[in-house]
Amino acid sequence: MKFLTNAEKLKSIRKYLIMKQEDLVDENLTRGLISMIEIGKREISNKVAFKLVEKFAQRAKELDIELKIDNGFLLRSPSEDAELYCLKKLEEINQDKDIKEIIEIADKFNLLNIQAMGYSKLGDYYSNEKKCDEAFIDYNNAIDIFKSIKQNETIPYIYFKIGYCKDISLQYTEALSFFFLSQRYSIIYYDKKIEKSATYYIAICYIKLNKIKLALENIEKFLTLCNKEEDYDDYINANILKANCYEAQKEFNTAIDIYDSLLIDNIDCNKPILGNIYNNLGLVYLNKDDFNNSLEYFNKAEQLRIKIDSANLCHTIIEKSGVFIKQGFYNNAITLIESGLKQAEANMDYEYLIIGNYELVHIYEALNDALNLKKTYLIIADFFKILNKYSELVLVYNKLAIIYLNEYNVEDAKKYLLMSLKLM
Repeated sequence: MKFLTNAEKLKSIRKYLIMKQEDLVDENLTRGLISMIEIGKREISNKVAFKLVEKFAQRAKELDIELKIDNGFLLRSPSEDAELYCLKKLEEINQDKDIKEIIEIADKFNLLNIQAMGYSKLGDYYSNEKKCDEAFIDYNNAIDIFKSIKQNETIPYIYFKIGYCKDISLQYTEALSFFFLSQRYSIIYYDKKIEKSATYYIAICYIKLNKIKLALENIEKFLTLCNKEEDYDDYINANILKANCYEAQKEFNTAIDIYDSLLIDNIDCNKPILGNIYNNLGLVYLNKDDFNNSLEYFNKAEQLRIKIDSANLCHTIIEKSGVFIKQGFYNNAITLIESGLKQAEANMDYEYLIIGNYELVHIYEALNDALNLKKTYLIIADFFKILNKYSELVLVYNKLAIIYLNEYNVEDAKKYLLMSLKLM
């Protein structure tokens, strides 16, 4: 992309309108001045720019040509044009190739603010594509530049997005550190929206790390930031998290009471959040071995998510399989899990790809099906490689070694033990 100098703009417009330098001359514009401007030896003043625009507009009208220029266009430098172009394009484009082109333009003209915005947008692109390693690099580039030019207001959002990438990569401890950074910067720069989001995800990470007391503390902190009337969905989500905490502590009746109190509020049946409540009630009743109620709520969640929340449908299908696993109906469970795994793969939902495959592991162990057990562990190993979760990968290799030892297959057992030792 080429951005013209003032001299090049004047000359190109004049030629486009089939005008000679003499055609621009009047009592305030001499041919010498126009010539000096076109060879880059004189700058265009505001007064001259105004006169030139008038003459160009008149000529365009005579030729029936639409010409959209103003004084600013003639006065702007290539760097200023590049900045305006980049800002406009960043609002329009959504592909990594296009964003990288904007970053290159910004680098050429030393537009640091644009570079930072470009890296942030590129991070968003890769985050949406769940290419978290690429997103992490671009977000860090954005943070470094924003800090260097002392424009830190966007940093709470970027730290939050890095935390989110770590969260969906199942790296909860690392995610926590970035959510804390996001929370700290959001307080400094009075970004209440990001402060709330960071606090909410801090609670989620603590639940996933089984630090329930800390999770509950952050849920209460989150609720103090909410106004039930204005932030009703946030209020519901926080209470769902609270119920999750009590479920983790095996206080199932308390969790059920929380969910029932939310349902009494008559939540809009077209909101995905209702599917979360139905799904979680299915889980709580499953933990109580109340299979009828569990299946009823899982079915409600499934019906709703088919209509309005397809991204989370795989969660319900995979978790619903537990109703059949607990009763020993393994064929039904396998059918459900395989269906859920197809959807999880389409969404690149690594958390439920791993959860679903571990459910298959439990089934194949119960059935003493060593062949499918080995296949499933290898699938899980591939996911852990993608996510760089090496400690979990070591455990998988050890499990495979044990299976091969039980089959008196020393060579393969040795192979996986050596792979495990190499990782350790």
